Amino acid sequence: MAVFLFFDESGNFDFSANGTPFVIFGTLTTRDPAPLLRPLSDLRYSLIASGIEIEAFHATEDKQRIRDQVFAIIKTVGGFEFDAVVVEKRKVDPSLYDVTRFYPQFAYHLLSQVFARYPDESERIVVITDALPVKKTKQAVEKAFKLYIRQNLGNRIFTILHHPSSSHACLRAADYCTWAIYRKWRDRELRPYRQVGHLIRTEIDILKAETKHFY
Repeated sequence: MAVFLFFDESGNFDFSANGTPFVIFGTLTTRDPAPLLRPLSDLRYSLIASGIEIEAFHATEDKQRIRDQVFAIIKTVGGFEFDAVVVEKRKVDPSLYDVTRFYPQFAYHLLSQVFARYPDESERIVVITDALPVKKTKQAVEKAFKLYIRQNLGNRIFTILHHPSSSHACLRAADYCTWAIYRKWRDRELRPYRQVGHLIRTEIDILKAETKHFY
């Protein structure tokens, strides 16, 4: 038995008025990644058969009518939990701007929420992220997960994998959930959020109490 964590993020690391206002870390957690695979695959091939070329679902890029169908599948199939940490970037101390410090600082809070619900040490932890194009970012993500697991979960066995997002239906679902939360925070748009709200276990505004803005 294993606990699968599919990690996603939304927002960029431009800490200025030109950057995104938030960075959101999200994790889809499940013991069984299979249920989403067939319906999302069926939808993709149905779209291809109708003349729509689509390599993989991506919430930011998909047209609204495709998004509606993907959300309908995620909402109906379920079988997972989703946790998110929202970071308002203008409140982040400049000493944390480097990704090698940013990820461990804020991913820690996300992981603490998840693993509080999965305490069984006999269950292997499998962390799967999108294939990250920047080596430094990949190392920062791995550092964040390894640091938390080693400090808090002792000798629990774990694996960290970086795979193309198209290779896992749960990574696509994580992308959609993170995007829905991001739209809520950035644009106050609740329509996508309502599709997955029942699957969200925690959604923490981690710097809510901070009042100082750095830009």
